[in-house]
Amino acid sequence: MEYTRIDVDAHIQEPPDCWTSRMSSAKWGDRIPHSEWYRPADESGGMDLPYLVEPHERMQRWVIDGTPTLPFPSVCQAATADRETLPSRWEDVPLSVYRAPERLEAMDRDGISAAVLYPNVTGPSADAFAGKEPEYEADCVRAYNDFLTEEMIGHDAERLVALTVVPYSAIERTVAEVVRCRQLGHRGVIMTSAPHQRGLPYFNDPYWEPLWETCQEMDHPVHFHGSGGAMKMRLDLMPGTGARRGRALMGSVGFNLQGQYMANFLFSGVFERFPRLTFVIAETGLGWVPYLLEVCDHEWERNQLWQHGFERRPSEVFRDRVYVDFWYEQQGLRNWEFIGADRIMWESDFPHPTSLWPDSSKYVELSLDGVPEAARRKILVDNARSVYKL
Repeated sequence: MEYTRIDVDAHIQEPPDCWTSRMSSAKWGDRIPHSEWYRPADESGGMDLPYLVEPHERMQRWVIDGTPTLPFPSVCQAATADRETLPSRWEDVPLSVYRAPERLEAMDRDGISAAVLYPNVTGPSADAFAGKEPEYEADCVRAYNDFLTEEMIGHDAERLVALTVVPYSAIERTVAEVVRCRQLGHRGVIMTSAPHQRGLPYFNDPYWEPLWETCQEMDHPVHFHGSGGAMKMRLDLMPGTGARRGRALMGSVGFNLQGQYMANFLFSGVFERFPRLTFVIAETGLGWVPYLLEVCDHEWERNQLWQHGFERRPSEVFRDRVYVDFWYEQQGLRNWEFIGADRIMWESDFPHPTSLWPDSSKYVELSLDGVPEAARRKILVDNARSVYKL
Protein backbone atom coordinates (compact mmCIF):
# COMPACT_ATOMS: atom_id res chain seq x y z
CA MET A 1 0.00 0.00 0.00
CA GLU A 2 0.99 3.65 -0.32
CA TYR A 3 1.98 5.19 3.04
CA THR A 4 1.65 8.93 3.60
CA ARG A 5 2.27 9.24 7.36
CA ILE A 6 3.28 6.50 9.80
CA ASP A 7 2.63 6.81 13.52
CA VAL A 8 5.44 5.08 15.43
CA ASP A 9 3.92 5.40 18.90
CA ALA A 10 0.22 4.82 19.48
CA HIS A 11 -1.38 2.89 22.33
CA ILE A 12 -3.83 0.05 22.11
CA GLN A 13 -6.05 -0.54 25.11
CA GLU A 14 -6.33 -4.16 26.15
CA PRO A 15 -10.04 -5.13 25.99
CA PRO A 16 -11.84 -6.60 29.03
CA ASP A 17 -11.33 -10.17 27.81
CA CYS A 18 -7.69 -9.76 26.74
CA TRP A 19 -6.49 -12.18 29.42
CA THR A 20 -9.67 -13.93 30.59
CA SER A 21 -10.21 -15.39 27.12
CA ARG A 22 -6.59 -16.51 26.74
CA MET A 23 -5.47 -17.76 30.17
CA SER A 24 -6.63 -20.91 31.97
CA SER A 25 -9.22 -20.14 34.66
CA ALA A 26 -8.62 -23.60 36.11
CA LYS A 27 -4.95 -22.77 36.50
CA TRP A 28 -5.06 -19.12 37.56
CA GLY A 29 -8.64 -18.34 38.69
CA ASP A 30 -9.14 -14.75 39.82
CA ARG A 31 -5.43 -14.06 39.45
CA ILE A 32 -6.00 -13.55 35.72
CA PRO A 33 -5.90 -9.83 34.82
CA HIS A 34 -9.49 -8.69 34.47
CA SER A 35 -11.86 -5.74 34.72
CA GLU A 36 -14.26 -5.58 37.67
CA TRP A 37 -16.85 -3.28 39.26
CA TYR A 38 -16.13 -1.39 42.48
CA ARG A 39 -17.58 1.48 44.48
CA PRO A 40 -15.13 4.40 44.70
CA ALA A 41 -16.91 5.69 47.82
CA ASP A 42 -15.91 2.50 49.60
CA GLU A 43 -12.33 2.18 48.36
CA SER A 44 -9.71 4.19 46.54
CA GLY A 45 -9.56 1.98 43.47
CA GLY A 46 -5.92 1.12 43.97
CA MET A 47 -4.09 4.15 42.54
CA ASP A 48 -3.87 7.89 42.95
CA LEU A 49 -3.20 9.30 39.49
CA PRO A 50 -3.37 12.89 38.20
CA TYR A 51 -6.46 12.28 36.07
CA LEU A 52 -9.98 13.61 35.98
CA VAL A 53 -12.40 10.68 36.01
CA GLU A 54 -16.09 10.68 35.16
CA PRO A 55 -17.84 10.18 38.55
CA HIS A 56 -20.18 7.24 39.00
CA GLU A 57 -21.41 5.36 42.04
CA ARG A 58 -20.06 2.18 40.49
CA MET A 59 -16.92 2.19 38.33
CA GLN A 60 -14.78 -0.40 36.59
CA ARG A 61 -11.10 -0.99 37.24
CA TRP A 62 -8.33 -3.39 36.31
CA VAL A 63 -7.20 -6.08 38.73
CA ILE A 64 -3.99 -8.07 38.24
CA ASP A 65 -3.11 -11.03 40.42
CA GLY A 66 -5.81 -10.01 42.87
CA THR A 67 -4.50 -6.44 43.23
CA PRO A 68 -6.37 -3.38 41.84
CA THR A 69 -4.21 -1.44 39.40
CA LEU A 70 -5.70 1.04 36.93
CA PRO A 71 -8.83 2.46 38.66
CA PHE A 72 -10.67 3.08 35.37
CA PRO A 73 -10.89 1.11 32.11
CA SER A 74 -8.52 3.12 29.93
CA VAL A 75 -6.24 6.15 29.61
CA CYS A 76 -7.83 7.65 26.52
CA GLN A 77 -8.51 11.37 26.89
CA ALA A 78 -7.78 12.13 23.24
CA ALA A 79 -10.78 10.02 22.23
CA THR A 80 -13.26 11.31 24.83
CA ALA A 81 -15.81 14.06 24.22
CA ASP A 82 -14.07 16.77 26.26
CA ARG A 83 -10.52 15.41 25.75
CA GLU A 84 -10.03 15.67 29.49
CA THR A 85 -12.25 13.38 31.57
CA LEU A 86 -11.64 9.65 31.54
CA PRO A 87 -14.51 7.15 31.29
CA SER A 88 -15.10 5.12 34.42
CA ARG A 89 -17.13 2.35 32.73
CA TRP A 90 -16.41 0.23 29.69
CA GLU A 91 -19.67 1.24 28.05
CA ASP A 92 -18.26 4.77 27.75
CA VAL A 93 -14.84 3.81 26.36
CA PRO A 94 -14.62 4.67 22.62
CA LEU A 95 -14.27 1.57 20.46
CA SER A 96 -11.32 3.16 18.64
CA VAL A 97 -9.30 2.71 21.82
CA TYR A 98 -9.35 -1.11 21.77
CA ARG A 99 -10.88 -2.46 18.54
CA ALA A 100 -9.04 -2.65 15.23
CA PRO A 101 -11.82 -1.59 12.81
CA GLU A 102 -12.65 1.57 14.75
CA ARG A 103 -8.94 2.30 15.31
CA LEU A 104 -8.39 2.26 11.56
CA GLU A 105 -11.28 4.70 11.13
CA ALA A 106 -9.73 7.03 13.72
CA MET A 107 -6.41 6.79 11.89
CA ASP A 108 -8.10 7.64 8.60
CA ARG A 109 -9.66 10.70 10.19
CA ASP A 110 -6.18 11.90 11.19
CA GLY A 111 -4.40 11.05 7.94
CA ILE A 112 -2.39 8.17 9.45
CA SER A 113 -1.48 5.27 7.19
CA ALA A 114 -0.07 2.87 9.80
CA ALA A 115 0.45 2.79 13.56
CA VAL A 116 2.93 1.05 15.85
CA LEU A 117 1.11 -0.18 18.97
CA TYR A 118 2.26 0.01 22.59
CA PRO A 119 0.25 -1.40 25.52
CA ASN A 120 -1.67 0.37 28.28
CA VAL A 121 -2.54 -1.91 31.22
CA THR A 122 0.40 -4.18 30.48
CA GLY A 123 2.73 -1.22 30.83
CA PRO A 124 5.00 -0.22 27.95
CA SER A 125 7.74 -2.46 29.39
CA ALA A 126 5.42 -5.19 30.79
CA ASP A 127 5.75 -3.45 34.15
CA ALA A 128 2.41 -4.82 35.35
CA PHE A 129 3.81 -8.34 35.61
CA ALA A 130 7.22 -7.51 37.07
CA GLY A 131 8.19 -9.66 40.04
CA LYS A 132 5.38 -12.17 39.55
CA GLU A 133 6.11 -15.90 39.60
CA PRO A 134 7.73 -16.94 36.31
CA GLU A 135 4.93 -19.09 34.90
CA TYR A 136 2.26 -16.53 35.73
CA GLU A 137 4.31 -13.72 34.16
CA ALA A 138 4.92 -15.80 31.04
CA ASP A 139 1.22 -16.62 30.62
CA CYS A 140 0.18 -12.98 31.06
CA VAL A 141 2.77 -11.79 28.55
CA ARG A 142 1.84 -14.48 26.05
CA ALA A 143 -1.86 -13.59 26.30
CA TYR A 144 -1.18 -9.93 25.55
CA ASN A 145 1.06 -10.78 22.60
CA ASP A 146 -1.57 -13.18 21.27
CA PHE A 147 -4.20 -10.44 21.54
CA LEU A 148 -2.02 -8.28 19.27
CA THR A 149 -1.54 -11.16 16.86
CA GLU A 150 -5.18 -12.20 16.69
CA GLU A 151 -7.10 -8.95 16.93
CA MET A 152 -4.73 -6.28 15.63
CA ILE A 153 -2.37 -7.57 12.96
CA GLY A 154 -4.84 -10.37 12.36
CA HIS A 155 -7.22 -7.66 11.19
CA ASP A 156 -4.73 -5.58 9.18
CA ALA A 157 -1.00 -6.34 9.22
CA GLU A 158 -0.20 -3.58 6.72
CA ARG A 159 -1.53 -0.79 8.94
CA LEU A 160 -1.22 -2.10 12.51
CA VAL A 161 2.26 -2.93 13.79
CA ALA A 162 2.68 -5.25 16.80
CA LEU A 163 5.57 -4.97 19.27
CA THR A 164 6.31 -7.90 21.57
CA VAL A 165 6.45 -7.54 25.35
CA VAL A 166 8.61 -10.16 27.03
CA PRO A 167 8.82 -12.19 30.23
CA TYR A 168 11.92 -11.44 32.29
CA SER A 169 12.11 -14.49 34.58
CA ALA A 170 14.76 -16.23 32.45
CA ILE A 171 16.68 -15.18 29.34
CA GLU A 172 15.62 -18.40 27.60
CA ARG A 173 11.96 -17.46 28.08
CA THR A 174 12.64 -13.91 26.95
CA VAL A 175 14.30 -14.99 23.72
CA ALA A 176 11.75 -17.73 23.01
CA GLU A 177 8.85 -15.28 23.22
CA VAL A 178 10.62 -12.83 20.90
CA VAL A 179 11.23 -15.56 18.32
CA ARG A 180 7.67 -16.93 18.64
CA CYS A 181 6.09 -13.52 18.10
CA ARG A 182 8.42 -12.62 15.25
CA GLN A 183 7.20 -15.72 13.45
CA LEU A 184 3.62 -14.54 14.06
CA GLY A 185 4.28 -11.18 12.41
CA HIS A 186 5.44 -8.89 15.23
CA ARG A 187 7.91 -6.27 14.05
CA GLY A 188 9.92 -5.39 17.16
CA VAL A 189 10.42 -6.00 20.87
CA ILE A 190 9.89 -3.71 23.87
CA MET A 191 12.60 -3.79 26.54
CA THR A 192 12.96 -2.27 30.00
CA SER A 193 15.65 0.40 30.24
CA ALA A 194 16.60 -0.51 33.81
CA PRO A 195 16.59 -4.30 34.25
CA HIS A 196 18.72 -3.96 37.38
CA GLN A 197 15.72 -2.36 39.09
CA ARG A 198 13.94 -5.70 38.65
CA GLY A 199 16.79 -7.67 40.17
CA LEU A 200 18.20 -8.55 36.74
CA PRO A 201 21.70 -7.87 35.40
CA TYR A 202 22.50 -4.53 33.78
CA PHE A 203 21.96 -4.51 30.04
CA ASN A 204 25.74 -4.62 29.34
CA ASP A 205 25.98 -7.95 31.18
CA PRO A 206 26.62 -11.12 29.11
CA TYR A 207 23.27 -12.37 30.45
CA TRP A 208 21.46 -10.31 27.77
CA GLU A 209 23.65 -11.30 24.85
CA PRO A 210 21.31 -14.07 23.61
CA LEU A 211 18.56 -11.43 23.27
CA TRP A 212 20.81 -8.91 21.52
CA GLU A 213 22.16 -11.63 19.22
CA THR A 214 18.67 -12.87 18.35
CA CYS A 215 17.32 -9.37 17.62
CA GLN A 216 20.39 -8.56 15.55
CA GLU A 217 20.11 -11.72 13.47
CA MET A 218 16.37 -11.18 12.87
CA ASP A 219 16.89 -7.45 12.17
CA HIS A 220 14.34 -6.92 14.92
CA PRO A 221 14.43 -3.41 16.51
CA VAL A 222 14.54 -3.07 20.31
CA HIS A 223 12.25 -0.39 21.77
CA PHE A 224 12.30 1.74 24.89
CA HIS A 225 9.14 3.68 25.66
CA GLY A 226 9.35 6.86 27.74
CA SER A 227 11.29 6.09 30.88
CA GLY A 228 11.47 2.45 29.81
CA GLY A 229 10.18 1.40 33.21
CA ALA A 230 12.99 3.18 35.05
CA MET A 231 10.64 4.60 37.67
CA LYS A 232 13.29 4.89 40.37
CA MET A 233 14.95 7.63 38.36
CA ARG A 234 11.79 9.73 38.48
CA LEU A 235 11.12 12.24 41.25
CA ASP A 236 7.71 12.09 42.89
CA LEU A 237 5.22 14.85 42.12
CA MET A 238 4.89 17.48 44.82
CA PRO A 239 2.04 17.07 47.35
CA GLY A 240 -1.20 18.82 46.45
CA THR A 241 -0.37 18.93 42.75
CA GLY A 242 -3.91 18.14 41.64
CA ALA A 243 -5.17 16.60 38.41
CA ARG A 244 -4.36 19.31 35.89
CA ARG A 245 -0.92 20.29 37.18
CA GLY A 246 -0.06 16.64 37.72
CA ARG A 247 -0.99 15.78 34.18
CA ALA A 248 1.04 18.74 32.90
CA LEU A 249 4.05 17.63 34.91
CA MET A 250 3.94 14.05 33.68
CA GLY A 251 5.37 15.04 30.31
CA SER A 252 8.27 17.12 31.56
CA VAL A 253 9.07 14.86 34.51
CA GLY A 254 8.49 11.56 32.79
CA PHE A 255 9.97 12.19 29.35
CA ASN A 256 13.46 13.28 30.39
CA LEU A 257 14.99 10.05 31.66
CA GLN A 258 16.00 8.68 28.28
CA GLY A 259 19.21 10.69 28.28
CA GLN A 260 20.37 8.69 31.30
CA TYR A 261 19.69 5.23 29.95
CA MET A 262 20.83 6.07 26.42
CA ALA A 263 24.13 7.51 27.70
CA ASN A 264 24.59 4.23 29.56
CA PHE A 265 23.87 2.30 26.39
CA LEU A 266 26.27 4.37 24.29
CA PHE A 267 29.08 3.61 26.74
CA SER A 268 27.99 0.06 27.54
CA GLY A 269 29.83 -1.78 24.78
CA VAL A 270 26.59 -3.32 23.49
CA PHE A 271 26.73 -1.40 20.21
CA GLU A 272 30.33 -2.49 19.66
CA ARG A 273 29.59 -6.16 20.34
CA PHE A 274 26.43 -6.16 18.20
CA PRO A 275 27.14 -3.86 15.26
CA ARG A 276 23.79 -4.36 13.50
CA LEU A 277 21.47 -4.01 16.52
CA THR A 278 18.89 -1.21 16.19
CA PHE A 279 17.10 0.72 18.96
CA VAL A 280 13.98 2.91 18.89
CA ILE A 281 13.14 5.42 21.65
CA ALA A 282 9.44 6.33 21.76
CA GLU A 283 7.37 9.01 23.49
CA THR A 284 10.30 11.11 24.64
CA GLY A 285 10.52 13.71 21.90
CA LEU A 286 13.91 14.68 20.59
CA GLY A 287 14.86 17.99 22.23
CA TRP A 288 17.22 16.10 24.56
CA VAL A 289 19.20 14.47 21.75
CA PRO A 290 21.58 17.33 20.76
CA TYR A 291 22.70 17.82 24.36
CA LEU A 292 23.21 14.11 24.89
CA LEU A 293 25.28 13.71 21.73
CA GLU A 294 27.41 16.76 22.47
CA VAL A 295 28.20 15.83 26.04
CA CYS A 296 28.88 12.18 25.20
CA ASP A 297 31.24 13.18 22.37
CA HIS A 298 33.00 15.66 24.64
CA GLU A 299 33.56 13.06 27.36
CA TRP A 300 34.56 10.42 24.81
CA GLU A 301 37.28 12.77 23.57
CA ARG A 302 38.42 14.02 26.99
CA ASN A 303 38.73 10.46 28.30
CA GLN A 304 40.31 9.13 25.09
CA LEU A 305 37.84 6.30 24.93
CA TRP A 306 38.93 5.43 21.39
CA GLN A 307 41.92 3.81 23.12
CA HIS A 308 39.65 1.76 25.39
CA GLY A 309 37.34 -0.15 23.07
CA PHE A 310 35.11 2.70 21.82
CA GLU A 311 36.56 3.56 18.43
CA ARG A 312 33.65 5.64 17.16
CA ARG A 313 32.22 8.82 18.61
CA PRO A 314 28.95 8.25 20.51
CA SER A 315 27.15 10.61 18.12
CA GLU A 316 28.26 8.49 15.15
CA VAL A 317 26.99 5.35 16.83
CA PHE A 318 23.69 7.02 17.71
CA ARG A 319 23.15 8.27 14.15
CA ASP A 320 23.85 4.80 12.84
CA ARG A 321 21.79 2.71 15.26
CA VAL A 322 19.15 4.71 17.18
CA TYR A 323 15.80 6.24 16.15
CA VAL A 324 13.86 8.88 18.07
CA ASP A 325 10.44 10.41 17.50
CA PHE A 326 8.41 13.57 18.11
CA TRP A 327 4.80 14.67 17.99
CA TYR A 328 4.44 18.36 18.93
CA GLU A 329 7.93 19.84 19.23
CA GLN A 330 8.95 22.75 17.09
CA GLN A 331 12.26 23.81 18.64
CA GLY A 332 13.48 20.23 18.70
CA LEU A 333 12.96 19.96 14.96
CA ARG A 334 15.23 22.96 14.42
CA ASN A 335 18.03 20.47 15.09
CA TRP A 336 16.90 17.93 12.51
CA GLU A 337 20.14 18.20 10.53
CA PHE A 338 22.31 17.75 13.64
CA ILE A 339 20.30 14.72 14.75
CA GLY A 340 19.94 13.43 11.21
CA ALA A 341 16.79 13.10 9.11
CA ASP A 342 17.54 9.37 8.90
CA ARG A 343 17.06 9.05 12.68
CA ILE A 344 13.75 10.85 13.27
CA MET A 345 10.20 9.47 13.09
CA TRP A 346 6.76 10.87 13.92
CA GLU A 347 4.19 9.70 16.49
CA SER A 348 0.64 10.64 17.56
CA ASP A 349 0.49 9.08 21.08
CA PHE A 350 -3.20 8.33 20.44
CA PRO A 351 -5.31 8.05 22.59
CA HIS A 352 -3.24 9.47 25.45
CA PRO A 353 -3.75 13.02 26.75
CA THR A 354 -0.81 14.56 24.88
CA SER A 355 -2.06 13.24 21.54
CA LEU A 356 -2.75 15.77 18.80
CA TRP A 357 -5.49 13.63 17.21
CA PRO A 358 -7.46 14.45 15.11
CA ASP A 359 -5.50 17.59 14.20
CA SER A 360 -2.07 16.02 13.75
CA SER A 361 -1.62 17.41 10.24
CA LYS A 362 -1.67 20.97 11.55
CA TYR A 363 1.01 20.25 14.13
CA VAL A 364 3.12 18.29 11.68
CA GLU A 365 3.26 21.36 9.46
CA LEU A 366 4.27 23.56 12.40
CA SER A 367 7.00 21.15 13.49
CA LEU A 368 8.40 20.54 10.01
CA ASP A 369 8.24 24.14 8.83
CA GLY A 370 11.35 24.74 6.74
CA VAL A 371 12.37 21.08 6.55
CA PRO A 372 13.03 20.09 2.91
CA GLU A 373 10.63 17.68 1.25
CA ALA A 374 13.16 14.84 1.00
CA ALA A 375 13.86 15.03 4.73
CA ARG A 376 10.14 15.30 5.52
CA ARG A 377 9.47 12.12 3.57
CA LYS A 378 12.10 10.27 5.58
CA ILE A 379 10.74 11.55 8.89
CA LEU A 380 7.05 10.89 8.17
CA VAL A 381 7.26 7.69 6.10
CA ASP A 382 10.51 6.20 4.87
CA ASN A 383 12.34 5.70 8.18
CA ALA A 384 9.39 3.87 9.69
CA ARG A 385 8.91 1.74 6.58
CA SER A 386 12.56 0.72 6.82
CA VAL A 387 12.50 -0.01 10.56
CA TYR A 388 9.24 -2.01 10.46
CA LYS A 389 9.63 -3.59 7.01
CA LEU A 390 6.33 -2.15 5.76
